[in-house]
Amino acid sequence: MKLANISTGNNLVQDARKSVALSLLLLAVLVLTQPLAQAQKFTLQRLNPPGSHYSFAWGVNNHGLVTGSFINAKNVYEGFIYNGSTYKEISQSASFTQANGINDNGIVVGDYMGKDNLSHGFFLRDGQFTRYDVNQGASNSDEATSTLSTYIYAINKAGNFVGYTQKQGERANAYVNLNGTVKQFTFQSNYTFAYGIDSKNEIVGWFIDPNFIVHGFFRGVGGKMTQIDYPGAGTTQCLGINDLGEITGLYVDSKNVSHGFIRAKGKFRTVGPPDAAGINNSGVFVGSYIAKNKQNYGFIATPQ
Repeated sequence: MKLANISTGNNLVQDARKSVALSLLLLAVLVLTQPLAQAQKFTLQRLNPPGSHYSFAWGVNNHGLVTGSFINAKNVYEGFIYNGSTYKEISQSASFTQANGINDNGIVVGDYMGKDNLSHGFFLRDGQFTRYDVNQGASNSDEATSTLSTYIYAINKAGNFVGYTQKQGERANAYVNLNGTVKQFTFQSNYTFAYGIDSKNEIVGWFIDPNFIVHGFFRGVGGKMTQIDYPGAGTTQCLGINDLGEITGLYVDSKNVSHGFIRAKGKFRTVGPPDAAGINNSGVFVGSYIAKNKQNYGFIATPQ
């Protein structure tokens, strides 16, 4: 869900997703060391489920568990959980399942393509899959009807979560579910996508203005929204936030090159990979990049 090497917001609306099947996979790892700005360094570990030829990493919790997605040998888009040594596959649809976030209780959130050709959010906890639609609520059945697509991108330890909804041909609206109560919102009535939530229920994401320029945003607990733009960038997307208020994301420079960033205390720091997605309280973050072999890989970056 990104610009450049990762499709923008799943191309704004990706309608595709899979049926719960968790299977153990082995690890294929590449470890690199690259400098961050201001001389900070991190260890970059490639995340590449066996048999995959395209992978992404979206979320990471404070225990180091990572969620992401990959395209398998049969060209099916599936989710995964990575625990530092093995992968577990998440498959809830015949065509597309995406694992977007994970909280400290191990609850995974994401979205999948249903039989109705709409996207539905899901929760995965202790192997139990639950479907979620903003207009229908939670359900253990995949037969429930819905009129719009629902996506879940992040969940905090309290179980509050964010994402966006969209009816085909209509504006995408961000939402937050706080203790079971849903609040939909936009940034000045623009297409709006919520991607991260911290323990204070502060939210980050991005929106598209009337000139089709992408900007990041921060939404405070009281609902006040602030636009975030990397200085001089033509595109900014905020993709994650931790409990320290550190925001991750990406920006696209004047040469149309994507860069990851971390924003802490109002100051931006560019990181080596082309995007930074989820981040935990230790400063470990995940994302994706294109390698020299032209393959897209997920990664986990650990500060040294």
